[in-house]
Amino acid sequence: MLTLFWNRLKGYERLKERGDHLFLAGEFERALREYLRARSVLSATDHRAIAIDSLISSCERQSLHEEGDADDGSDGEDSHSPALDDLFELAIGDKPSSRAEAYRILGHDFRSGYVALVQGSAKRAVHLLEKAAAATPSSFVVHLELGRALSLGGRLTDAKAALEIAGRLAPDDDEGRILAAAVHIETGGFPEARGRLLPVIERGGGGPEARFLLGKALAGMNRVDEALEALRETVLMEPHFHEAFFEAGRLLHERGDIEAAFELLKRASSLAPDEVRYSRELASLVLENALDEEAGLAACDRLMVADDENRWQYLSWIAELYIRRGWKREARDPLEKALSLVPPERRSERHAIEARLQSLSD
Repeated sequence: MLTLFWNRLKGYERLKERGDHLFLAGEFERALREYLRARSVLSATDHRAIAIDSLISSCERQSLHEEGDADDGSDGEDSHSPALDDLFELAIGDKPSSRAEAYRILGHDFRSGYVALVQGSAKRAVHLLEKAAAATPSSFVVHLELGRALSLGGRLTDAKAALEIAGRLAPDDDEGRILAAAVHIETGGFPEARGRLLPVIERGGGGPEARFLLGKALAGMNRVDEALEALRETVLMEPHFHEAFFEAGRLLHERGDIEAAFELLKRASSLAPDEVRYSRELASLVLENALDEEAGLAACDRLMVADDENRWQYLSWIAELYIRRGWKREARDPLEKALSLVPPERRSERHAIEARLQSLSD
């Protein structure tokens, strides 16, 4: 399934999205942990702090209800399960008040569709939001969220069409322009994305998300210096925007500026240690160049946990970093474990590990 740019732009959105999914699934304790992590990346003056604090309180209350039910030994239906309206209010909790009101005046299909979208159920969300769009064809927010749902389901052509309607209904809306730009970037329409983002940025809107996407668009157009400047502006506005550090590091790596790339990739990995792409890029950079082995080993350790399917590869990387340090005897154990885990169909990789083991015996 397509991974959306706007679902992984920076720490807050990613953590809150995880919390929303868990809350809506009734996993309140796990949701609380994600919301607390999301809260930790916001400054004290951020307007979203009030909304996330409310979600944290809701999780705490729900957890207490669950504990009370367990103590009572009741096996009946959970009377504390949130109703649709409660879920909808939580789903729009971080929206500005004027936008939240525009969402509240819409009907049941929109509310149900939006909750489904937050839950990650793209097919159901599209079905309900298409009904809402047919009933209220002049509503900007319906077409905006329909475009988002279609994108989540990988229907990018249809998403563009929905977002074009949204753009005609509210041509100066920053969120609509940013979302449309993200879809264009996902499909390689980099000049189109830039054209949608520049007016937003020129009038001082869009926040770090718009600068990040502009950086992505410029990179796609091979305007690397401009892309790096846009990514620099992104992290000046939002120091926790780990995706911007990663993209800048990746661009510098491609350009051959290894030391600078290394520092930025380390920063991205420290901000989002569970992100497999960051640790893989960092470990690969260390392996390819005479860089700090400790950083490479730490990245491999994270990958062993976050990407269990490829443990064999990370074990072989660990062995190489051991060998680089002169620890040839210690390198045998990870290589032997890698050899036991490598899939049978990966014949060339298996032969390479076997040859590396043999070289340690020579």
